[in-house]
Amino acid sequence: MRVTNSSFYQGSTNDYQRAMQDLNKVNNQIATGLKIKNSFEDSDIYSNTMRLNHEIAILEQIQESSIKAQTHANNADSVLGEFTKLLEKFKTKLLQAASDSNSSMGLDAIANELSSLRDQMINLGNTSINGKYLFSGTAFESKPLDSNGNYRGNDGVLEAIIGSGMKLPYNINGQDLFLGKDSHINKVLSTNAKMFNQAKLHPDILSDGNELPEEVYINENDTIRDLVGDTDSDTTNDPNSVFYLSGRKSDGTTFSSELEISSSSKISDLLDKIGQEYGNTTTNKVVEVSMNEHGQIEIKDLKDGNSLLEMNLFGAVDREAASGTVGNASQADIDDLVAQKNVDIISFNQSNFSSVNSADTVGVKSNPYNPKDFSLNSVFQHLDGTDVASTDTLRDLMGNSVNQIVLNGTHVDGTAVSINLPVTATTTVQDLMDEIDNTFGVTSRLEKGQIYIADNTLGSDAIYGSSQFDLTLNSQDAAGLNVNGFSTPDSMNYERRGFDKDGNTLSSNVSHMIKDTGLFATGSTKLSEVAGVSLDGEQFLLSGIDNSGNSFDVQIDFGNPTTTFSLDGGTTNYTIFDGAGGATAGNQITYRQLSDVISMVTSGNIPATNTFSDYENSLSSSKSQVEVGLDHRGRLEIKDKFNSVSPIEFSIFDANADSANNASALSFMANDSVKIQDPHVNLFEDLDNIIEAVRFGLFRMNGDSDNPRNIGIQNSLNKIDQLSSHVIREHAKIGSYSNSLSQVHERSEMLSINVTVTRSEVVEVDMGEALMKFSQLSNSYQAMLSTVAKINSMSLLNYM
Repeated sequence: MRVTNSSFYQGSTNDYQRAMQDLNKVNNQIATGLKIKNSFEDSDIYSNTMRLNHEIAILEQIQESSIKAQTHANNADSVLGEFTKLLEKFKTKLLQAASDSNSSMGLDAIANELSSLRDQMINLGNTSINGKYLFSGTAFESKPLDSNGNYRGNDGVLEAIIGSGMKLPYNINGQDLFLGKDSHINKVLSTNAKMFNQAKLHPDILSDGNELPEEVYINENDTIRDLVGDTDSDTTNDPNSVFYLSGRKSDGTTFSSELEISSSSKISDLLDKIGQEYGNTTTNKVVEVSMNEHGQIEIKDLKDGNSLLEMNLFGAVDREAASGTVGNASQADIDDLVAQKNVDIISFNQSNFSSVNSADTVGVKSNPYNPKDFSLNSVFQHLDGTDVASTDTLRDLMGNSVNQIVLNGTHVDGTAVSINLPVTATTTVQDLMDEIDNTFGVTSRLEKGQIYIADNTLGSDAIYGSSQFDLTLNSQDAAGLNVNGFSTPDSMNYERRGFDKDGNTLSSNVSHMIKDTGLFATGSTKLSEVAGVSLDGEQFLLSGIDNSGNSFDVQIDFGNPTTTFSLDGGTTNYTIFDGAGGATAGNQITYRQLSDVISMVTSGNIPATNTFSDYENSLSSSKSQVEVGLDHRGRLEIKDKFNSVSPIEFSIFDANADSANNASALSFMANDSVKIQDPHVNLFEDLDNIIEAVRFGLFRMNGDSDNPRNIGIQNSLNKIDQLSSHVIREHAKIGSYSNSLSQVHERSEMLSINVTVTRSEVVEVDMGEALMKFSQLSNSYQAMLSTVAKINSMSLLNYM
């Protein structure tokens, strides 16, 4: 082929440009240390480098996140370590308090030390690092605990990013730490009344021997006669006893039932019957029922972590019933028991809760061990729980609707008597006792609200039934109609109780839990979800005093499709609306709607008409005065916003609360058996109860004490063990988080190094190789230039 000057020039130029490009590329690689500078130079290298850069950035983010998270977790771990040590000190002091050798001053000193340890725990719970509280959940700028130990944070979980779509928690929120649940713990309930063997306590009556009386706790091998007592030593003429059992089964189902049992049966037979009512069979046990060494009945839910179990129990025995029969001890309406003069109530559960007047007729009963002494089958009490004095007016205790008390009975001389005592605004308890004394020839006295009556015509050798005295009291309104003016005995009043009041706050004691899940109810929870049954046709009764001092009686009627409330016995009804202004069926009513009704009633803001607009206006006004809702344990709380010491008194209960066989759908305030063990923890409330037990010297539960529902020091030892174990588990949890975060950090560092090396292999040049290549290209370039120069210098003269 002929090579012309033009083609030679073009070829030389191309070689020159290509050589320059290669030299420039290698020179840039040497200068930058990278194989490419722009994406178009090599798309594979560029895409791989971008991918690896992204992975390195993620790993660096993981390292930074894990370091911060591990620091937080380590701080929490350190604090919980100190918390655990304080609980150990608390237990040591509690063991000291359990010694019988302590004086009241010594116990008070120990209680003060326990209070100091509790305060230190609150301070630890409020630990903050860099302005962030460790145990507030995600509300880390909010102080988690107030001075009383109430938790103000949330249950939020802080999470560190440990990978694509992967997170690891690194905090323990206060909801879990202070108010958590131990799913391996079984709920245990216990009655709190001291139960003595009556045959040993009153041998002069129940036996023919000459034994000295002694206090011996009842046990499972004793008989029902030993438990309920009798009026003589003849064991062949004893009536049967009736035990009224109510509560909630392990599966959340409510029930009420009567248990009839003979006097010769063993206590163990009664315990077996109780277990059967809760669902025990010959092949399967759901609860364990036993009697402890202090004569108190305990029932244990055998389902781990379940908190639905509730129990109330009391007995009744008709002292004049024929052998083997129950006589008047069996009543479909338990309120009718107090009208029977021969029926003794056997107490298992005792409280200091206020009670609702639910009976219009009460009788008196004779003391089987001192036949000349009688007592009224009702106890007078103030709504606020303060002691009743003989100078207190009857209307303050019985209600303004009571206008007269009809007294029927028999004088001690056998004469039939019937008289009316007018009740005015100034009629006092002393006036009633004077009327009883003057009319029936007896002597009355008042002690802790209980009227005791003595027939002093009898001698010390009197036997049961020898007195001719008899008395029945009937409370009536101005029209002569019966009205409820008397309360029933504490032990047989399960649900009709007044809320506890502390300053401007009223609270219930029953936690409402969703039957299917076991979770605590919230404002959006439907009442039917907790009841586990249809509420259609149910009725709730509300009574008390509003924030202006006016009394109220309200009924809520659950229906389909409409639920209403009324303040006049159903004459005027107000629809309970939903948020959209529609009527709400009974099974759809939520706790928020129930709270709204309570707010309107306790603030005195009742809708002017039965319209949605008036309902909203009333609700808006009431919420500015009274706040009602559920606390973290599903318990109703009422807060008076206008008064530091609220005049509000409140009770709410199912209309079936007086039925012996028809169970209430829900209970709110209850004299139920005391929880001595529960899966749910309320750390500082539990500590406060333990401190109270020490301060008042309550070595064990005692229904006769000023703190009848305190579990006592003995049960508190088990409680502090549970609290310690709970905190240790949370401590172990944060420790595992810290270890995991440490592993994540180490792994991310290692991966980051590996990915960096890989990226280096992909995008970075081998400097030695690049220099050699540069040298080769440079030599080739110089050779090319030399060749071109020589060729360009050639002419025909070179061939001549």
